[in-house]
Amino acid sequence: RILADYVSSGDELADKAPLASPAFTGTPTGITAAHLEAGVLPAGVTGGSGLDASPLNGRNMIINGGMQVWQRTTATTTVTNSSYQTVDRWRFYESTDGAYTAEKHAMSLAEINTTGHSQAIALNVTDDDTSIAPAQYAHFLQYIEAQDCQHLQWGTAAAKDVTLSFWVKSKIAGTYTIGVRKFDTTTYQINKEYTINDADTWEYKTITITPTAGSTTLITGAGGIIVNDNSHGIGIYFNLARGSDFHGTTNTWTTGNGYSTDQQVNWMSSTSNDFYITGVQLEAGSVATPFEHRSYGDELAKCMRYYFRNTGGDTFIAGQLIPSTTTAALGYSIMPVSLRSTSITLSSGSIAATRVDDAATVTGLTYQSGRSTNTTIGYDVAGSSFIADTQYFLTGNGSGAYIAFDAEL
Repeated sequence: RILADYVSSGDELADKAPLASPAFTGTPTGITAAHLEAGVLPAGVTGGSGLDASPLNGRNMIINGGMQVWQRTTATTTVTNSSYQTVDRWRFYESTDGAYTAEKHAMSLAEINTTGHSQAIALNVTDDDTSIAPAQYAHFLQYIEAQDCQHLQWGTAAAKDVTLSFWVKSKIAGTYTIGVRKFDTTTYQINKEYTINDADTWEYKTITITPTAGSTTLITGAGGIIVNDNSHGIGIYFNLARGSDFHGTTNTWTTGNGYSTDQQVNWMSSTSNDFYITGVQLEAGSVATPFEHRSYGDELAKCMRYYFRNTGGDTFIAGQLIPSTTTAALGYSIMPVSLRSTSITLSSGSIAATRVDDAATVTGLTYQSGRSTNTTIGYDVAGSSFIADTQYFLTGNGSGAYIAFDAEL
């Protein structure tokens, strides 16, 4: 017996009945080790108070997989190569002879009914490339921080499977590919194909990656270790077009650059082409569980670890500064969450220095790592009309005012 089996009654302990075991309906024999690992029950089996049929919190390794957070912009934006431009945590690449845009797509009620999601990324080809050269590519990805990959136990004999699931719709039906890249100790790569069966139709896809795919031991050996730090751990690549320099054998771990196979469609082939995706989830195990719907506040806080944009026209306060001369000041801003790194990129627009009874002009901010931590960012402020040794607030100065702190992978 344990102390929890008793309750206090005055100065004495009274016997308490043991807790009831979970009750099940359906066929309990349908529960497998894979379901227990995933924290869910198989179809047809309903849990009592001791076990829930929904997934455990924190299973989804993807941040903003439901495309809720768009700190930079929701507007149609032409993709530039290797850039974070629209939806948070998703990085876009384009090196073909064509061009495509990314924007926020608000789902219709019918789409919500089908997918369970209210928002998606919408991609559209605006300049086609009908023949992809060997070194060309178009894709988008998310990098997962290394210390968030430790539960996978890669680099050991106990290395776990991972399962990717998502909703997708495209103008072009056919074979597409995803790539998984493991960084750190030794860089390894694998790709897997999936099929979009019907054009212009939302379809749910699940893809499981095993550590020994292709009868390899790369992930279970010492080279498979993911260092426990704040750098790149795993990259999840969604391919739109890939030249032959990036083709490899499907479902086989390798040290090469086989992000895709030669079966990948050329989505860049026509300006009529579009591509939509939402509900992206990556989790440990071989079972794709229901999507982990996090609150907007929780998702925003996770995104802010990598990028924080303070904006609000004339109404927001971005930081504080104290001038040393009429043209120079030391400033700092407090972060809402701990940033991934103190090695950041600082950008701003339409910023002013304001006191109770006057204001000064701000012409530029220069990040200073020596005066920064993960929660407080220091910078030099250039401007004019400062009054030395007095305190100013760094504020917005117009409708386009913002200050942004970029700590993305």
